[in-house]
Amino acid sequence: MAINRYRNVRMINNQNVEYDDIISRRGANFITHYSFNNFRELKLKDVPGLYYYTHMWTAGDRFFKIAHKYYGDALYWWIIAYFNNKSFETDISPGENILVPTPLEVLISAMEI
Repeated sequence: MAINRYRNVRMINNQNVEYDDIISRRGANFITHYSFNNFRELKLKDVPGLYYYTHMWTAGDRFFKIAHKYYGDALYWWIIAYFNNKSFETDISPGENILVPTPLEVLISAMEI
């Protein structure tokens, strides 16, 4: 079973003026966001025992597909995105190499989540 990335994550209610139009269209008083400021940037050298696979991005690749291929569980897609500092698949071009960190237990422990 995958570890939920929202575990131990603080939720905030956003009432900023910039969101007034969205809030109004939703008929809400605020928008709820997750606060991820507890994630710290990780590099391979910072995490003893962490290794990685190199995956060359091709047309049609998605984080969840790569997570399923390497981890056996698509729910870990966010780890690959986080580790490569890529918010969306559109941030990656075909032919670009991304890193798939392993083992998961070591990485999750280092992320302190």
